[in-house]
Amino acid sequence: MDIQFMKDYYDLRYEETDGENHFVEETAYQEKQSEQSKMEDQLMEMVGGSESNVWKLYESIMCVYFDMEEIIKQAVYLQGAYDRERMLK
Repeated sequence: MDIQFMKDYYDLRYEETDGENHFVEETAYQEKQSEQSKMEDQLMEMVGGSESNVWKLYESIMCVYFDMEEIIKQAVYLQGAYDRERMLK
């Protein structure tokens, strides 16, 4: 498998999309997203609002988490491409 080609294709097609994915069960995702949003609102209130140092730290942590998540998504995509190539041989 041409790993660099597949990485470039992934970056072109999937990196920094608006969350579009044809394989995500929309209802389940929306339920989890709603649950997360409610918890974030509770947390923001508990720490003193969006201008508090604790909330700013939380936002920074989440930015790093999303970067890590993107690395994992690409790795899973590449694993799927690799598995598909092996199945066709």
